Amino acid sequence: MKIPDIIAGILGLLISVHVIYTAHFFPEDKVLLLGPSFFPTVLAAGLGIFSLLLLTTALRGKSRPGGDPFNINDPGVHRAGISLLATIVYCLVLSTLGFILTSTVFLFGLMLLLKRRDYLKMAAVSLGVTLLIYGIFNRLLDISLPAGFLG
Repeated sequence: MKIPDIIAGILGLLISVHVIYTAHFFPEDKVLLLGPSFFPTVLAAGLGIFSLLLLTTALRGKSRPGGDPFNINDPGVHRAGISLLATIVYCLVLSTLGFILTSTVFLFGLMLLLKRRDYLKMAAVSLGVTLLIYGIFNRLLDISLPAGFLG
C-alpha cells in the first residue's frame, strides 16, 4: 500500500499547488476582500495538507494495509461510472436546458442510482433542493443561473 499512497500524495500536492496558483489570477473583490479565489484556495490548502500527511506517512512506512482489490464488475463501481457519466451530461446540457430542469432530473437520477424507490418523495426532494439552491443564488446572492430554453 506504500506506492499508491506515495502516488496519491504527490498527485494531491500537484493539484493543490496548481489550484492555488491558478486562483491568484481570479479577480479581487474590493468589498468583502475575499473574492472568488478564497474558497478554491482554502480547499486546495486542505488538500495539500492532507496529501502531505499521506505522503509522509507512506514514506515513513506506516501506511495501512490495502483493502479489497478493485473489481470492475462490482455494482458500486458501475454506479460510480454512471454517476460520472451523468455529471458530464449534466454539465453539457445545463446551459441549454436550464438549471431547474437539469438539476431536478439529475438529482432524481442520482437517487434512483442509490436504489431509492419512493418516487413521489424523490421528485419532491429533487425539485425542492433545486428550487432552494436556485433561490439562494438568484435572490440572496444575486447570481443568475442558466435559464435554458425555458427562460
